[in-house]
Amino acid sequence: MPSALKQLASRLFSTPAEDHDGDLDDTRLAAAVLMVEVARADFSEDAIEREAVEAELATAFGLSSSQIGELIHAASQHADDAVSLHRFVRMINDAMSYAEKLDVLTCLWRVAYADGKLDKHEEHLMRRFSDLLHIPHRDWIQRKLDVAPDG
Repeated sequence: MPSALKQLASRLFSTPAEDHDGDLDDTRLAAAVLMVEVARADFSEDAIEREAVEAELATAFGLSSSQIGELIHAASQHADDAVSLHRFVRMINDAMSYAEKLDVLTCLWRVAYADGKLDKHEEHLMRRFSDLLHIPHRDWIQRKLDVAPDG
């Protein structure tokens, strides 16, 4: 596991008692909202994409299946109710280092490619998220190539 991902995991594996200001739960929710949106971007919610979201949340946050279910439910509700996703991106920008944001981007790419193909709407959304997370195009491309089935 890359050191940035280890740092993210150790920071996010803390229990709620260790989280004094709610930033941890906000960051988890924000990342989950972005993953849910990527899974929905191609206008079909496939089981394989939902499983990819679950797997990414389990890996990144070390949550149990019931915690993942609750988080996905909350993320879906927030995504449905949100007028804009900027608030969730801002939460990530405020709480995460650049390396951690790259790890989130990699998770998003895995969700986008979960069904073996990249829809134009998924790619557009990924580009938007990358821009909003202040990730340069070269790093966006590198993470895409790292995850792409043919890459």
